[in-house]
Amino acid sequence: MVNITIDEIYIRIEMLGGFSIIFGETRISEQVKRSSKTWKLLQYLVAHRHKIVSQEELIETFCEDELSDSPGSALRTLVYRARNVLAKSGLSCADNLIVTKSGGYSWNDDLRCEVDAEEFEELCKKADSAAKNERMDMLLRAAALYKGDFLPNSTGELWVMPLARWYRSLYLASVHHALELLLGEERYIEAGELCSKAMLVDPFDEGILEYHLRALLAQGKNTEALDEYKKMESMYYDELGVEFSDELRALYSQIKRPAITDGKSLENMMEEWLDGADFPGAYYCDLSEFKTMLRIESRSVPRSGRTAYVVRFDTKYEPGAKKGGVMGQLDKLIPVNLRMGDLYTRSSPNQYILLLHSLAYEDCKMLIDRIMYGLDSKYLSKIIGSSIKPIKPIY
Repeated sequence: MVNITIDEIYIRIEMLGGFSIIFGETRISEQVKRSSKTWKLLQYLVAHRHKIVSQEELIETFCEDELSDSPGSALRTLVYRARNVLAKSGLSCADNLIVTKSGGYSWNDDLRCEVDAEEFEELCKKADSAAKNERMDMLLRAAALYKGDFLPNSTGELWVMPLARWYRSLYLASVHHALELLLGEERYIEAGELCSKAMLVDPFDEGILEYHLRALLAQGKNTEALDEYKKMESMYYDELGVEFSDELRALYSQIKRPAITDGKSLENMMEEWLDGADFPGAYYCDLSEFKTMLRIESRSVPRSGRTAYVVRFDTKYEPGAKKGGVMGQLDKLIPVNLRMGDLYTRSSPNQYILLLHSLAYEDCKMLIDRIMYGLDSKYLSKIIGSSIKPIKPIY
């Protein structure tokens, strides 16, 4: 191994989204085949690199479950293995990385070393007090550094959990702040890209979803915004069993209502409004929109003389169900078995409601049977029941 001085050593360490140590052209990363405990020791020393970690602390963290009567010996063996991993990886500075001091061990704090998690945290803190033009740059640089949760392969470690929560909360807060500034400066494409990345970290952050929908709307991408809304609404139902907030539901109305501008002909306005309405099958709508259509239908029934029924499917709630669950099956079967003029909505995590026009009661029963027949047999037991009610007319 070539001898190098401390001043010649520059190490880059990544802890967000995975653990890697980079020196020059050499990069080593944790791998499943290697000793998990060895890598966790390296991670611990890096995370606490500005202090000497006592033997007692390391024994309690890594060797408490050792069967050996000499936990100190077990720790020394673990440190030896960690040094050996670094040496065998080809790092020419391996001998300088882990040092023994005052009855403990530490990552060599005399080395020039950058850690992405520390850099990320520093940028977030500086952004709070920075001038507006600098703040945006710092927030976006911080967001770019966050390639994933802190040490994701060690999430079960007690010492990792609070740090992982802290970095994630700091990331989400910085993203919210950056999105507010981006939308304020009408940088909608960048805002959309940041939202897409942030939603991979936390798909259930309604604030980020709202920013994403607003960025799409500002670009005139109403169809994409509607698709995103429906996809996320379904995921909220399936994974959390909850409905969207009132703020998001209000935004849905805006997504569904194309802007009217002076100077457009009636024909052009109608083409714009009907864009995307030619899809086959029944029409899915938000619950609030469904209620509005139900009120309109109840007013028109007496004058038209036609019949109209509301059908409800109730299922057993499956928290965290995958897309192939009973609600996912119904989501596929309902639109293709209804006519284009019929409506349906998901009114709760375990319930669909249909609005059927100009059908007799017996026809509604046949439709229910057809949908039930299309269900995979393993899901039949998940159907609690179905019901049919005529729409009461308002005179």
